[in-house]
Amino acid sequence: MRIGELSRRSGASPRSIRYYESVGLLSPRRDSRGYRDFDASAVAQIAKIKLLLRVGLDITDIVVMLPREDTSEVVYCARAQQRIDEQIARIERQQTLLSDARSLLLELQRVGQVTATDRPFTEPVRAVSGNRTAGIR
Repeated sequence: MRIGELSRRSGASPRSIRYYESVGLLSPRRDSRGYRDFDASAVAQIAKIKLLLRVGLDITDIVVMLPREDTSEVVYCARAQQRIDEQIARIERQQTLLSDARSLLLELQRVGQVTATDRPFTEPVRAVSGNRTAGIR
């Protein structure tokens, strides 16, 4: 399939698809006119890439960790295995944190302790998350 069709099927922009190709994550064939011809497996490969990006991995880690779509061979170096282990541990910490927050919110909901504050909401409350500060009204 051509890049436009792959873009429609995968939800990735043509620019992202070309980038994934340039770093070795996709390996399209070229037709007689030089156009990229992607295999159907490219849709699944892009889904994996997008998932790993969404959970916070950067593309350099993904290149090391994710096997190319045109091969089933997986050869991990010690550094790749270390990064995989680190990311699994990070995700597990996030899962624990989210589970604890969910439990607290369910408990507050159950006992009816979710109440409005007496302070008017004219001034935003500043919340810090990671390296971002967001205004909450």
